[in-house]
Amino acid sequence: MDIKVSNPARARGGSVRERVTNALRADIITGVFVPGQRLSEADLCSHLAASRTPVREALRQLEAERLVEVRPNRGPIVVKLGWEEAERIYDVRELIEPEVVRLFALAATGEQLEQMDQALQDFERASSGGLNPAQLILATTTFYEVMFQGCSNDILADILRGLLARVNLLRSRSMSRPGRPTESLKEMRAILASIREGDVPGAQQAAIAHIRNARAQARAAMPAPSAP
Repeated sequence: MDIKVSNPARARGGSVRERVTNALRADIITGVFVPGQRLSEADLCSHLAASRTPVREALRQLEAERLVEVRPNRGPIVVKLGWEEAERIYDVRELIEPEVVRLFALAATGEQLEQMDQALQDFERASSGGLNPAQLILATTTFYEVMFQGCSNDILADILRGLLARVNLLRSRSMSRPGRPTESLKEMRAILASIREGDVPGAQQAAIAHIRNARAQARAAMPAPSAP
């Protein structure tokens, strides 16, 4: 089974709309466009080498993903993801992901486990010899998408997919912390190892540990609140 994920890099395949949306999403997640920055359609057309129609479609899609918001008299801007919202996202992940891991571990195929292992190899390559944030996010997304597709509960998977863009924004922040990519790789390998061994509770605990460590690193990477 081929796993399809939204590529945060500038994909060459797909429709113009998909390419523009993926590129703009990647630019937001990796900090090319910073929180609170206004997104001028004209500037985006030049930056993305695209016409206004796909740019507008991309902005609507990213507004639905809550990476972009439209403000009166200002137009579209990059959202500011504060810690209160980020913490709620981590709370939801900690509630749901262990169950997804449990369901997946009970039914995982050898092919699926190999796909997860390949994603972790891609992650390791992206984290060595010069950090590649977009590729780190893609590899992590692929790792989780295998579980989402194999967990046999579309509702749980869809809830987590609905958070994906904001989760990846948080991942980008946490991965910017010194040493975090190495630790994240170890944590995801622990999840996979427990699944391979048939240790379902161990896999769930490894998933919880991974989320909690990511939460702590994302919190540390958050900018300090502005003085009143």
